Amino acid sequence: MSFIKPLFVTLCAAGMLQPGIAAAQQSVPAAPATEELAALPASLKDVKWATDKKPNLKAKYYIYLISASWCGPCSRLMPQIVKAYKTDMKEGKLVEVILTACEQRKGDVPAYLEKYGAGFPGIHITAPEVQRFAGFDRNDMRKGIPFVVICDRNGNVLDKGHGAFGNWKGTIKKDIEAKKAAQN
Repeated sequence: MSFIKPLFVTLCAAGMLQPGIAAAQQSVPAAPATEELAALPASLKDVKWATDKKPNLKAKYYIYLISASWCGPCSRLMPQIVKAYKTDMKEGKLVEVILTACEQRKGDVPAYLEKYGAGFPGIHITAPEVQRFAGFDRNDMRKGIPFVVICDRNGNVLDKGHGAFGNWKGTIKKDIEAKKAAQN
């Protein structure tokens, strides 16, 4: 059994899936394309979060972080996200981060966030509410983790991928400028 965790980390680093993620994909049906998913905050209401922290439903942007504590690349990205959340994102006032955790057990999500001192909400990837999250596509998990999805509050995906977090400020700035230009 001692070889399993390093194997998972290796598969994660190679962009492949851990068997638990593949099982999660099968247990989480695709979100229906309905108008009820139009506003992202609405899709975050009445969710049974794995943590005491609930998302700020008034944030202008949301970042889904699909990640796991056993994943090496995820462990390297998490401190950067936590630092940005506490400083630039002002603890969820402008941008709310939501950890969608691929932990082996649902109960491990709070410990993963506590390990990094993360103050944002978390949910397990197999939670049924995940399918309702506007902008979240379970097929993204096939690309490996960590995976980031950046959405505006209307659920419009602005950027996504392994490197999306690296330019989150630029992505949001570009969207703000485009919305201002559209108003003129």
